[in-house]
Amino acid sequence: MLVYFESKRLEYFFRTPIEEIKGKTEYSKSIISRYKFRIQQLKSVKNLTDLRKFRGLNFENLKADRKGECSIRLNDQYRLIFRPITANEVAVSVIEISKHYE
Repeated sequence: MLVYFESKRLEYFFRTPIEEIKGKTEYSKSIISRYKFRIQQLKSVKNLTDLRKFRGLNFENLKADRKGECSIRLNDQYRLIFRPITANEVAVSVIEISKHYE
């Protein structure tokens, strides 16, 4: 699957090795590491239904004001929010890292 980033910050977190990330960030290094791993998982699947095979991801289509967006778990607190951008779901656009209960 193709992955696009809606913000330069999210792309920076993915493309930069953890030890080279400069300054204080809003996320811990463990969250950034998990984020990188989840992006790699998104890239490795052919379509979104393949994500259901990974039970630990807790893949879900969001509702209400976030309709059209999906999420997968980074850890107990954080989720990766993304939007399918093609009809056949071979590309997604990463929107944000969200603290699940805020």
